[in-house]
Amino acid sequence: MQSQYDAILADHQLSESKFIILMFLRQAPNQQLTPSEIASKLGATKATVTKLLNRMNEKGLIEKLHSSSDKRSLNIKLTAMGQSKLSEFLPFNFGSVDTLMEDLSADEVNQFSMLLDKIKTGTKKLSDKRGK
Repeated sequence: MQSQYDAILADHQLSESKFIILMFLRQAPNQQLTPSEIASKLGATKATVTKLLNRMNEKGLIEKLHSSSDKRSLNIKLTAMGQSKLSEFLPFNFGSVDTLMEDLSADEVNQFSMLLDKIKTGTKKLSDKRGK
């Protein structure tokens, strides 16, 4: 399943991480987040996220904005090109999910959703236990 999804992303010059970052930015207030916020949401190191953001900036998907009050502070903003990339890709993304789920009954989809919620709760508990 992952290799098929990776191929769909690649067809649109995206990786899963880049797609998720674009979605985070799309949902953020003013479509902006700090690199640290992105790293935290993505569950990746700041160094990894910095490399991704640099590549995304080179492609025009995001822009880096320095704060006028604190030049050390950096915000990452979704660009019109990044928004366009999302608009282009989302129908393929939703179509892929529909294809994956089409053989499941409504009850199976509900059960799957409940199981994912339980895993999410367990993941939060594990994170809390570790103090992170």
